[in-house]
Amino acid sequence: MIKAHYKFSMVMLLVLLCLLFPKITFTQQLSKEQIKVAYLYNFLKHITWPEEASKKQFIIAVYQDSEFNALLTRSFNNKKVKNKNIKILSISDIAQGRAADLLYIPNRFNKQLTQIATQVRGSQTLLVTDNSADKHNAMVNLINADNSKAIAFEINKSNIVYEQLKTSAQLLLLGGTELDIAYLYRETEQAMQATRQRELTLNAELVIQQAKIKASNQKLSQLNADLQRSTKEVKQQQLAMQKLTQNEKRQQLVLQAQQLALQKKEQDLALILQQLSAANKNYGEQTQAITEKKQQVAAKEQENQQMAALIKQNRLILHKQQQSITRQQQALDVQDDELAVQQQTIVEQKATITITTILVVIIAFAFVLVAGLFLKNKKTTRKLSITLAHLEETQNQLIQSEKMASLGKLIAGVAHEINTPLGIAVTSTSLIQENTEDIAQKLKDKTLSQKQLQSFINIISESSQISNNGLERVIELMHNFKEVAADQIIEETREINLADYINEVMTTLANEMRRRQVHYQYSGEADLCINTIPGALAQVVTNLVNNSIRHGFDPDNNHDNLTNNIAIHLEQNSHDEISLIYKDNGIGMDENTLMQVFDPFFTTKRNKGGTGLGMNIVFNIIEQKLSGRIEMQSALGEGVICTITLPLLISTAN
Repeated sequence: MIKAHYKFSMVMLLVLLCLLFPKITFTQQLSKEQIKVAYLYNFLKHITWPEEASKKQFIIAVYQDSEFNALLTRSFNNKKVKNKNIKILSISDIAQGRAADLLYIPNRFNKQLTQIATQVRGSQTLLVTDNSADKHNAMVNLINADNSKAIAFEINKSNIVYEQLKTSAQLLLLGGTELDIAYLYRETEQAMQATRQRELTLNAELVIQQAKIKASNQKLSQLNADLQRSTKEVKQQQLAMQKLTQNEKRQQLVLQAQQLALQKKEQDLALILQQLSAANKNYGEQTQAITEKKQQVAAKEQENQQMAALIKQNRLILHKQQQSITRQQQALDVQDDELAVQQQTIVEQKATITITTILVVIIAFAFVLVAGLFLKNKKTTRKLSITLAHLEETQNQLIQSEKMASLGKLIAGVAHEINTPLGIAVTSTSLIQENTEDIAQKLKDKTLSQKQLQSFINIISESSQISNNGLERVIELMHNFKEVAADQIIEETREINLADYINEVMTTLANEMRRRQVHYQYSGEADLCINTIPGALAQVVTNLVNNSIRHGFDPDNNHDNLTNNIAIHLEQNSHDEISLIYKDNGIGMDENTLMQVFDPFFTTKRNKGGTGLGMNIVFNIIEQKLSGRIEMQSALGEGVICTITLPLLISTAN
């Protein structure tokens, strides 16, 4: 599952890189920086900002990385996302990043992420980091595992919600993972415990520093007392010097010695004062650090409360989705009833074919002249009966499968297609019977001439040929239906001629297209063989055609085209990939519908029985079962272009 998810993410990135870097071919090596550019484009696309509709442009700020800033400027030149221009800013101060919608931080500033996140918090700015180990302060963190060129990303949903940003469901499909909230909460608790322990340690160190300051003050008081005592002694000595002038020289020497001692004491006092000042400064810094830690702990507790509210909201959303699934199950039950009615129609058609077979056998035994001509019809009728038996068995299996709706339309189309050649065969058989009775009567009356006999033989020959052609057309239609229906039930990998198989599927849909006056045209390579799952591919083509008929060519909408056209083009892109390009000239889709076309349960025809699962099933079959890619292009009034890329050889792992 991880490999499939990773492969899907790389495919989506390659498609986006081809759009952002049109000069890069598939054979060129993509750099890490170019992959990062693609991710930033997707973050703008799949994340919604408050009051986004009023924005004239998106602003991406790059912090102190001129090379990456230049690459972004080149890549997003004349590019738009959500119909808005993209502006690239190079900033040297984090405060400038508060005005940006997205702020990119290079990996060399990862150690400063706590301070950076604090400065931009509350500015509704998406913070994108590169290989940061700090999961708590990150919002979207790009990951380069094992120094390889494969880049993924992590999402801290709580930080994104705190900034009032919203992420879409498609964001994680690009290769991202959402950080475990419980794991982050445990880490937050551990960090809070470590902070409390650090606070206790700092308080203990503060008590020790206060004791040292007290001791230093006592020592300073002692030194001041010694200084006063020394000063008093100096005065006494000066008085003694005045009285003892005869000993002046000796007293001066004594005085100099005392002055040196006094200077030494003053130096000691200055050193103690410096130590006291340093201790006071250290005490202030520790007090400030403790205050900041307390603020961080309070912020984390607030984030935990917001995360609990978000979890409660997600539970409500899950409950609504379960109710929606129940409604979809009721719609499927209604489709079961419709398929049962279609099965009854096929049983009645089988009875008609059986009666025709009996008439052919009676005429063959009654008239020896035409026995040889009817021999081939008898064999054909036997094959048709066997084919109908297989059809009934296949239909019973289809009732139990998830493809009931599409197969029901397919059966109705084939039944209508069979009616025409069967009607021709029945008419030809009736003509043979009438002419045979006429010839028998003339033979009995002995009025039969050679010219009449020759005319009878010619009529029998022509009618038999017409009947034979009609029955062969029935066999061909039944063969196509049996192959397509069996492929949808038995999802086995086998090699097919892609052009022939697609035309077979379109044949089964011919009745529905004629009813809606839709013209089909095929172009491209006629001999293109691939190894794939035919049933899954048939369901994709069927869903695309049904979607065009129901939505693109809906008569309730304003559709000015004189003719409704569907075209399929096949071409081989490289030695291991092919492209199937599906086009219609219907009413097309606006940008909002195009962005949600692959979302489950999204439909514009919910009040007319639409379930919103058709294109979601197409997307899942292409991306998961067939290991391919699908891209949809459309605009109002310009129809739809759907490009499907498939491998020539599907992986056995899928």
